[in-house]
Amino acid sequence: MSSWTKADSAAGAPLWAATQFNQAPSTANRTSLYATGETTFISGVTLGLFNYDTTETQSGKIAHTGWVVSIAGSGGRTGRTQYETLVCLTSN
Repeated sequence: MSSWTKADSAAGAPLWAATQFNQAPSTANRTSLYATGETTFISGVTLGLFNYDTTETQSGKIAHTGWVVSIAGSGGRTGRTQYETLVCLTSN
């Protein structure tokens, strides 16, 4: 059974997403990471966990539909956002 769904909600996000940031794969951590879109889940780092669909990929910022984590740059990378695809979905 999959640990994520197509639903764009904290409950549908990959349970293990928080492990990308050395946090336990718990429901609470998954909800905190997803909670507001962009969050300070980890002190000093702005993160976001999103479920992008095909209409949102047209921005050119992300390569695939599915669950994507965004990491906002700081210091010399201020103003830059890195997107990492965690789960590719073929249809949303």
